[in-house]
Amino acid sequence: MRASLGLGLLGAAGFFGVLAVVVPTYVLESLAVAPDDYYSVTRLRAVDATALDRSSGKTLTGVTVDAVSSLRGDANAATADLVVWDNFTTVQTADGAVTLSYTDRRVAFDKRTGTIVNCCGAYVGDAIGVEQSGLAFKWPFFAERKDYPFFDTVTSQALPMRYRGQEQVAGLTVYRYEQTVGTRRLGEVPGGRLPAAMLGLSGRGDVRAFVHASVERRYWVEPVTGTPVKIEERQRETVNTADGVPRLVALDADFRSPPEDVDARADQIRASVALLKAARGPAPWALGALAALSLVAGLVAIRSRRPVIQS
Repeated sequence: MRASLGLGLLGAAGFFGVLAVVVPTYVLESLAVAPDDYYSVTRLRAVDATALDRSSGKTLTGVTVDAVSSLRGDANAATADLVVWDNFTTVQTADGAVTLSYTDRRVAFDKRTGTIVNCCGAYVGDAIGVEQSGLAFKWPFFAERKDYPFFDTVTSQALPMRYRGQEQVAGLTVYRYEQTVGTRRLGEVPGGRLPAAMLGLSGRGDVRAFVHASVERRYWVEPVTGTPVKIEERQRETVNTADGVPRLVALDADFRSPPEDVDARADQIRASVALLKAARGPAPWALGALAALSLVAGLVAIRSRRPVIQS
């Protein structure tokens, strides 16, 4: 009887030992990767914003503006290590009556680290020859308390996203990162010139005009999955004359993730956070401990068998 029990415990030890290796490996391999066919819609809202309606030339003040960004994975372009996501962003008044801007972008990146790889038809709007680098849409799985390069589409370069501390958002532990993009001249306005009167200048002719922009970003990132849960962006664009003087505000908006969207994003990733934490933390240790206990108990049971007394 004890021999059977001992053999059973030794078998259990082997079973738990295999699980201690296989379970975390399987979970991490299957969950700690960005999906090929990902799809999501992110909305940022700015209240009491100022924006230029480029179609009419009128400045809108005190308006609510939405930046609606959709991400769509191109599963056919994905590889064993890379995913390719297309991004489409429309900035418009909340009632949908006025579209202020539209941009699109294609990014290939490492499905585990989030690091951009230039391939697979990647592009940023109409820009020519732009090579993206750094992070794009998400942080690495098990992100660290450190700065990361994050690609800024305003300047078309990777700039530091600074780690600023740990906080709680929607019941999740998150890391806050910040990026400041100082005022830069982006180029000429479409057509290169605007009526002097539109810029508040005397005279009837057209003058050369340039777009200048600055951005301040704050991302609250759930570090286990590398998912941004909450976003804030202060965007400012002005139209300047050749002397560098701002003549017209094209956009002045403080964009924020709506609270209901933050809660929804947190709920979407909560189960994955728990599984990945367990796979990388207590699960292998617990299974290993069970394997060790079963091994010891099995050996004790076998060695303590009573000898058979022959008459």
